[in-house]
Amino acid sequence: MIINMIFVLFIGMILISSLLKNIKVISIINIVGTMLIGGCFISVVDSVYKYEHISFLNNFLYIDSLNVIQIFIIMSISIISLLYAHKYIAHETKEHIITIGKAKTFYILFDLFVMSMIIVAISNNIVAMWMGLEATTISTAFLIGFSKNKLSIEAAWKYIIICSLGIGIGLIGIILFIYSAGVTEASEIANWTYLVSKAGILDKDIAKIAFVFIFIGIGTKAGIAPMHTWLPISHSEAPSPISALMSGALLNLALYVIVRFYIIIKLVSGLENLKYLFIIFGCISLIVSSFSILRQTNYKRLLAFSSIENIGIMTLGFGFGGYIAIFGSLLHGVIHAFGKALLFLVSGNILSVYKTKRMDVVQNLIKTMPINSVFLILGMLIIVGAPPFASFLSEYKIMIGGIHNDYLIYAIIYAVCLLLVFIGFLKSFIKMIFEQDNSKIYTKSDMDKENILPIVIAFVLVVLTSVFFGGYLTEILDRATLIIES
Repeated sequence: MIINMIFVLFIGMILISSLLKNIKVISIINIVGTMLIGGCFISVVDSVYKYEHISFLNNFLYIDSLNVIQIFIIMSISIISLLYAHKYIAHETKEHIITIGKAKTFYILFDLFVMSMIIVAISNNIVAMWMGLEATTISTAFLIGFSKNKLSIEAAWKYIIICSLGIGIGLIGIILFIYSAGVTEASEIANWTYLVSKAGILDKDIAKIAFVFIFIGIGTKAGIAPMHTWLPISHSEAPSPISALMSGALLNLALYVIVRFYIIIKLVSGLENLKYLFIIFGCISLIVSSFSILRQTNYKRLLAFSSIENIGIMTLGFGFGGYIAIFGSLLHGVIHAFGKALLFLVSGNILSVYKTKRMDVVQNLIKTMPINSVFLILGMLIIVGAPPFASFLSEYKIMIGGIHNDYLIYAIIYAVCLLLVFIGFLKSFIKMIFEQDNSKIYTKSDMDKENILPIVIAFVLVVLTSVFFGGYLTEILDRATLIIES
């Protein structure tokens, strides 16, 4: 069975990373292994494309168009991040910044992180979803604290405490959700497909309370404000390939879990007003992030607050509802994932040259790192939703969806926040790229061409999604939209 092969590959990579001592060999095996897992999923996705959904292990695992999007994001960014980590870890080891043992630990934790996300993405059992999310907390906590300096350790502890509390609240919601279904077949009661089919018999009051717990609890993991307080320091202190994977894949995945439960809630008569959780918290996320971006002095924290903003955009779109806004949110999740991965990897290259995250110290990038500065500009345009990138289309669809469904005030808040974010990014990045101190001599860095391939791949994925938007991807997004909407 292909699912068995996928998990055998994951376990194999973990064992190889544990046993071998040659870091370059471990890195290459992880890259090839992850590509093979991606290849295995291609046949799974093809089956979903033909049959709309498939299940494994007596319906314990369930894959439809909605989680196909998550699988695509997770596997793509995992490969990109591993390609970046190949040179990143080799450099850190060569310079004796980290030991061989620590480098091995990086790959073991990376594999556990990706495997945990895949478990969340393909699980039909809602308890397994929760367990997968909790497993991502454990693996990423050690990756955030990888540098073992004061700030990274503080970030790791903050992440563990806040996200574990959130996941605990989410577990209460899941238990209440199962309880709301009443006494029924034990083998099916915790399956998402069963709860969807029996939405009409759920206890309305208990289901309502359960969803609030799930939204607040798992929303903490998604970085929805005001439960976002762990995110800026964690994404800032984590190694750049981990920041890319967390921002591009993990936040999306947590929001996906919330949406899975929202689909059930939409089928329960009388709970329509729960959509305002998405709308209000989406607006809070946009407001908090936009004003934070305007006053940022740390470029990695700026990108972290941008992640909160983009999660807010998607959350708001799901709250607006309707085909247009939901389609826009799903499309935005894909584009944001690749665009943010690109920016975090560029930030890693800048950090390796300038040895600081302070924006006022990073100057004249167009001279010192011309290749990276071009990708920094392109990444900014992707993230702020500038044409011709598909992020412009996704943000526009959410706006139109909000206006069409009579959420004019919230649509105005959305538009103002997007403008503030654009101003914040433009102000910060223009200074980093073009501003110079006339008393200094700037020379091109020899490291400008280092680790460019994964950045190029991330950009190509954005271009392919934007320029050739249509066909297979549009069909998957369309089906996923209909799963949520209908």
